[in-house]
Amino acid sequence: IPDGYSIDMEGEDETINESMSQLGLMLVLAVIFIYLIMVAQFQSLLSPFIIMFCIPLAFTGGFIALFITGNELGIISMLGFIMLAGLIVNNGIVLIDYINQARREGMSKHEAIIDAGRTRLRPILMTAMTTILAMFTSAIGIGDGSDMIRTIAIIGGLVYGTILTLIVIPCIYDAFNREKSMVEEEL
Repeated sequence: IPDGYSIDMEGEDETINESMSQLGLMLVLAVIFIYLIMVAQFQSLLSPFIIMFCIPLAFTGGFIALFITGNELGIISMLGFIMLAGLIVNNGIVLIDYINQARREGMSKHEAIIDAGRTRLRPILMTAMTTILAMFTSAIGIGDGSDMIRTIAIIGGLVYGTILTLIVIPCIYDAFNREKSMVEEEL
């Protein structure tokens, strides 16, 4: 390249890079809005913070699924990660809400965590499985244009995130919350 000249990347490559950066910004905004909505719902900063640990678990599962299947991180996958951020927090909400409810009724912290794990296991697995099975048909990729709607990242994220949510979120709840009764706090 002669002096004074430069090469500008234009066309499809520039459009893809711009779209990916906009999707990254959308993902950050989605996570922030999810947290703010949960803060308003729980009227607490701690419970939503604990629930937000579901998101990195799900993203890890999505990246593992993309790696195992040999798919690339593209625009469709990024849209899947944005969806995944909204889907996976439901598991944490169900679990943490039940733990808080049991503690308000007078259970100790450890009893509430164990009871929530037993009682909420089935609903959490049922909601995750319905979403996973619904997306399985598009993940297989049968038909024209099926490569445009692959949901591999969502399925991998939901499977991995759901399993680890049931293990990690109660541990984080136990670490961040005191044994003090929640019944006394409301009086």
